[in-house]
Amino acid sequence: MGGNGDALNGLVGLAERLADLVPPAQALVVATCFILGVILAIFALQGFAKASERSASGQFRGPQDYGPWVPMVTLIIAVLLVSLSTTIAAFLMSFFQVDETVAASEIFAYAPEMLAPLDHEQARTVIIALLRVVQFIGLLGFIRGLFLLNKSVKWPAPGLVGFGVTHVVGGVFAMNIVMFLGMIEELVLG
Repeated sequence: MGGNGDALNGLVGLAERLADLVPPAQALVVATCFILGVILAIFALQGFAKASERSASGQFRGPQDYGPWVPMVTLIIAVLLVSLSTTIAAFLMSFFQVDETVAASEIFAYAPEMLAPLDHEQARTVIIALLRVVQFIGLLGFIRGLFLLNKSVKWPAPGLVGFGVTHVVGGVFAMNIVMFLGMIEELVLG
């Protein structure tokens, strides 16, 4: 019987260590997005200059020449990346009527009936740690969605816009998994 307790304690410790890595990784991702946003803004300005030169000289490259549309979308994505926290707050407000994500530790307040069987100390610790990881993965998915939307304009491919929108929306749901699970519980259990 002691072996099961040791394994459970090991799982709890692993989950806690994994969750402790989330805040520094999140800060690194946000800083990287700021830098990438600035770089994309520079590329967008270069794209506007090239589109202007082509327009002024009367050059037309054919059906793949989108003129100023590609740099315009690139600039919009750059602004969204530079102001990532405001962008996320806008999406959270749209879906959940809150401007910041709910802490993972609040899961037992938002979905009490769904998680009632797991309401003991070790299970709480593991669930909270896993939810923090899911929130981080949601952030990564949201950012990936923005990059897919940018890519969909540069290199159009069937379904790429849909993949981008799916990542953005899924990322928002994952970032606010606590409220999302509360909504699911309310929908299913009334």
